[in-house]
Amino acid sequence: MNSGDWRPSRELDSFRTIWQGGYYEGDPLDPLSRSSYRALNWISTLHATYLCCIKPYVGPETVALEIGPGRGCWTRSMLGAKKIYALDALSAEHNGIFDYLGNPANVEYHQVADFECKMIDDNEIDFLFSFGCLCHVSFEGISAYAKNLFPKLKSGAQCFWMIADYEKYNSAMQGLNEHHMRVVDSLLPYSRLWYIVRSRIQKGLARVQTPQIDVEETDNTPSAGRWFNSGIKRSTAMLAEVGYEILDEDVGTNLRDPIIHFRKP
Repeated sequence: MNSGDWRPSRELDSFRTIWQGGYYEGDPLDPLSRSSYRALNWISTLHATYLCCIKPYVGPETVALEIGPGRGCWTRSMLGAKKIYALDALSAEHNGIFDYLGNPANVEYHQVADFECKMIDDNEIDFLFSFGCLCHVSFEGISAYAKNLFPKLKSGAQCFWMIADYEKYNSAMQGLNEHHMRVVDSLLPYSRLWYIVRSRIQKGLARVQTPQIDVEETDNTPSAGRWFNSGIKRSTAMLAEVGYEILDEDVGTNLRDPIIHFRKP
């Protein structure tokens, strides 16, 4: 059919005999749903978080603040910003952040000894982000950050915090073996190879004990790298009490750890 023969009715009629019962690609609400994309169906939790939590909000006029940049993997994803404050308990030399980033002029790094954020002016920050840091900070610590940062943020500032939640962690660990097998099922064709690989993986997973964390743990004694059970409900209630608007209790890009999306009204 050339363009001169094209008619809307003829094009629409071409669909009449296909996809009986309705075209179905997969379940968008299921993070492990099978689809025709097969190996292309899966993306990194970190990349999904970048696409959801950073890319839409950071641009050339953005003044961003990152809490706990470490080596700077997330900082690197925000280098298109006008300015980035990077606050960390460890020195830049210890983290090797500028070796990794290449000394960008728009990154201002501060090693902190408290949660006061005095180096930042009031009404300066457009975007606040933290991943893999506040899960290692006590609830008292993240509460202090939330209160002290409130005046530093502009009205409408978008904020994303990853925290620890023992119940979500335990749920993820309980379903870990099932997640592995569902990925295998989606990537391998149903063949002799599929049965062999699946059987070997199942035997290996059967020997793996998925660790659980006591959700009743109340000891808040700091120790190197420990997790603090700030929890989704407790943390969002605290943020709301400070005055933030909770946009999403958990954006859902991380199956193990919640990421809270909130903003300053």
